[in-house]
Amino acid sequence: MQRNNIINEYCVSSHLKDYFSKEIVTWFSKNKRKLPWRTRISQDNFSYLVFVSEFMLQQTQVKTVIPYFERFVDKWPSLKTLARANHNEILVFWQGLGYYSRGRNLLKSAKIIVSDYNGKIPVKEDELKKLPGVGDYTAAAIRSIAFNKKAIAIDGNVKRVIARFFGLEGAIEKNLRTIYKFAEAICPNSNNRNYTQGVMELGATICKPKKPDCLQCVISKHCIAYNSHKTLSIPLPKKRLKKKKLKCVTYLAIKDNKSVLLIQRKDKNILKDQWELPSTEWNKEETYEINLNSPIKNTKWKKSEISFSHSFTHIDLFNSIYLSKLSGNSSKLKKTSKSRWINLQNLSSYPLTTMSKKTLEMHNLI
Repeated sequence: MQRNNIINEYCVSSHLKDYFSKEIVTWFSKNKRKLPWRTRISQDNFSYLVFVSEFMLQQTQVKTVIPYFERFVDKWPSLKTLARANHNEILVFWQGLGYYSRGRNLLKSAKIIVSDYNGKIPVKEDELKKLPGVGDYTAAAIRSIAFNKKAIAIDGNVKRVIARFFGLEGAIEKNLRTIYKFAEAICPNSNNRNYTQGVMELGATICKPKKPDCLQCVISKHCIAYNSHKTLSIPLPKKRLKKKKLKCVTYLAIKDNKSVLLIQRKDKNILKDQWELPSTEWNKEETYEINLNSPIKNTKWKKSEISFSHSFTHIDLFNSIYLSKLSGNSSKLKKTSKSRWINLQNLSSYPLTTMSKKTLEMHNLI
């Protein structure tokens, strides 16, 4: 088997195709992790559980997702119950999971499926891709795992397995077209539920980025990277983006020891619609114009002994906190302020940003 011929023609022999899929499916049936969305395959709501899990698993590790998934489906055990939820409830449940647009899109999709598909998750990929937040990968994964239909679901783990097996040197991004062609050529016509999950599982637990366990890999016999001793150089690691270092001031105002001042974000970034403590803009230099940026008229702010850094995907944010304790008579908000006083006992009903929640916890308010 000549590597160049395979790459040039995307030609995979029937023997190699059968070998790859059968070994993967057999291995998966014996070694699959017990995940909550896998253990209920006989239940009527199985497709719904897969649907929720695929939204949560976008850009998030399995171990992080599990407790959120279990709480979510306990609260909303079916698509129809989810479709009756409100926007705020979903964001509260999504707190800490990150990438909040997924929660918003999950709710939008549930409402569309109930209204346009009689509450049945569509099977066709083109119909799935019309739903908010469902792209090529998610649509294929739902079709394959939920309905056991043939679909080419390619996540990061699958890309790595394919790249190593066929010896595709260079960065993943430069080989995407080739990877998709090989994935399509090698995909079996049956048992797709276990095959799709099996390739992903192999990438997650055996064919790992930095420490692949090739001696335990069931397809290493024909893996070009393994047999040419290039496992650690295929694929080339992705270049890390240098994070921005920014600073801000957060205003922690406490009224009558019962309420804190919060504001709801209305911008269109990842924190949209969440509630947070008022703060300054995020800049390279810390502002010292504390009173100028204050959301409350004529109040005094004292710098807290507590400060911390909070990490986002592309930003490291240093957060300085200024405190003010007020009574009802001295807590008049500026006319330009869009903040609201929220009783501490009611905070659990508001989807707080992680940074604001951390600030409140560190000051023993929640």
